[in-house]
Amino acid sequence: MRRILEESLSYELAGETGDPAEALEISRRLSPDFVLLADEVASDAPALVSELASVLEATVILIAVASAGQTVWLGISAGARGYLLKDRMHGELRTAMDSAQAGGTYVSPPLVHKLVQFLNERFSSYQEGFTTDEIGERLLPREYETLCRLAAGQSTDEIAESMSVATATVRAYVSRVLRKFGLRSRGEAIALAYRSGICAPGQTMSGRHVPPGSPRSGTAAAYADLALTPVPILSGSDRDA
Repeated sequence: MRRILEESLSYELAGETGDPAEALEISRRLSPDFVLLADEVASDAPALVSELASVLEATVILIAVASAGQTVWLGISAGARGYLLKDRMHGELRTAMDSAQAGGTYVSPPLVHKLVQFLNERFSSYQEGFTTDEIGERLLPREYETLCRLAAGQSTDEIAESMSVATATVRAYVSRVLRKFGLRSRGEAIALAYRSGICAPGQTMSGRHVPPGSPRSGTAAAYADLALTPVPILSGSDRDA
């Protein structure tokens, strides 16, 4: 890990621990550019990821020896910006870091199929009766755009910036989407977007996404790429000046 970070990626390893509580303390004290987390370190990796990402606003990349689609989904839903397989880390860590810095999420290719399979099985009921056109009819243009951006991997702050609105407005749009389709979480909303065909894991979207039949806006905004990756945490790292 240290060799990959310092020699290949020009990052300095700021701290390293096998204890989840200490990982939080190190991240709080040093504010590293990235936190690399191995899923075997924490008995409840999603909770740790959530605290690191939401409370400390850390960019978390999970690393795992192997992982099921549900595990990947839980890690990404908790706020991880990458999910890598350990044996692919040398070739993919730079890509994952670059993707996270650009506002996207990276998942190791072998895990993407598992993730999509899990989504198909877990959320199949949310697609029934909802085509792309039907979703567009239920949602206002800005709600539809918010759903698309959410499914493309953008955070609340990134969506707000892209749409030139306040973060509170984005949260209101998300709440309306959930209410209109009887969903309980953003994860279920993203699954709805995937299964209805609005977008798919790995899809790149550019321009402003509006419901079918809606007039195009002259305002263009780029969507972040979504490419998926797995869950391990080892350490944080500060980028060299």
